[in-house]
Amino acid sequence: MKQSIVRWSLRLIGPLLFALFLWRTDVNAIWVSLQNIIWTPVIVSLALMPIFIVVKSWRWRIVMNELGLQPPGIRELSKIYTVGLFLGGTTPGQSGDFAKALYLRTSQRPISSLLFSILIERLCDVAAMAVMALIGLAALAHTLDATTQATVQKTTILLALVIFLMLPALLVKRSRDIGLRIMRTVVPERFKARFDTVTGQFSPLDIKVRPALLLVLATAGSALSTAIRIALLFYAMELVRIPLSAVFGVTGQISLLQALPISISGIGIRDAVLIALLQSYDYSSAIAIALSGLFLLINVQHIIVGFVYSLRYPIPSREETHA
Repeated sequence: MKQSIVRWSLRLIGPLLFALFLWRTDVNAIWVSLQNIIWTPVIVSLALMPIFIVVKSWRWRIVMNELGLQPPGIRELSKIYTVGLFLGGTTPGQSGDFAKALYLRTSQRPISSLLFSILIERLCDVAAMAVMALIGLAALAHTLDATTQATVQKTTILLALVIFLMLPALLVKRSRDIGLRIMRTVVPERFKARFDTVTGQFSPLDIKVRPALLLVLATAGSALSTAIRIALLFYAMELVRIPLSAVFGVTGQISLLQALPISISGIGIRDAVLIALLQSYDYSSAIAIALSGLFLLINVQHIIVGFVYSLRYPIPSREETHA
C-alpha cells in the first residue's frame, strides 16, 4: 500500500509542474498559438506512425533472432509492438511495455528470454536518445562565446559518438567481455559480487558483428523516424529560429525523461524541456506549452491505436501460448 502511494506520488511531479507553468503563463497566448498551427505537418507526423512501428519491430526481431527465440513475422510483431505503445504509455516509466512478452511466450520462447530481448531493445533506444540529447546540448552552446562554444560542441559530439559506438561493442560478446573486465578492476571490492550478478545477465547475448551493425542501423532509423515526426511539429508552429540539431536534441532529452516514473504521458516534464529550449531562442513559454500539446497528440495517438489493437488482440492465456 505504501509503495503504491509513493509510486503515484512520484507520477504527480509532472502534472504539478504543468500546473505551475500554466499558472505562470498567459492562457490566452497559448490559445492564440494553437490557433496559428499549420495542421498539414501535424497530420503528416501522425501518418508516419506505421513507419515508426515497422522499424522498431524490425529491430526487436533482430534481437529475438540472435537470442534464438524464433520470432514471428514483422506484421505480427508490429501488431504486438503497437499494443506495447498503449501499455507503455499508460504505465509509470513505460514499464507496461514489457507486457509485450506475454504475447509471444511459448515453450521455445521462455518469458525470461523475451523480457531480456525487450530490455536490449530498450537499451538501444536509450543509447540513441542519449546521443540525440548530447547533440541538443551542443546546439544550445550558441549562447556562449565562440571559443567555449567550439569546445562544448566538439566535446558533446565526441561523447555522442562514443556512446553510439558502445552499442555494438555491448552487443558483441568478445568486445563486451573485454570492456566488463576493465570496468571490474575499478569497482570497489564490496560491490564486485553485485557487479558480477548484473553483468552476468548479459552472458547469453552474443550477437555477431553483422547483426550488431544491422541493430545499430535499425536503432538509427528508429531515432531518425522519431526526430522527423517531432521536427514536423516544430514546422507546424513555424519555429524557424530553432536549428534542426536542437530539435533532434530536445527529442532525445524528452524521450529519456519520459521514461522516468515521474509523470503521466510526459505531462509537465516535456513542457519543462520545451520551455527551456524555446526561451533560449527568444520564444515565449506560451508557444512552448502549445508545442507540448502537439507532442502529447502523438502520445495520445499511440495510446488510442494501441488500445484498439489490444481489443482485437487480447493477451493470450498461458494455456493458449503453450497450445
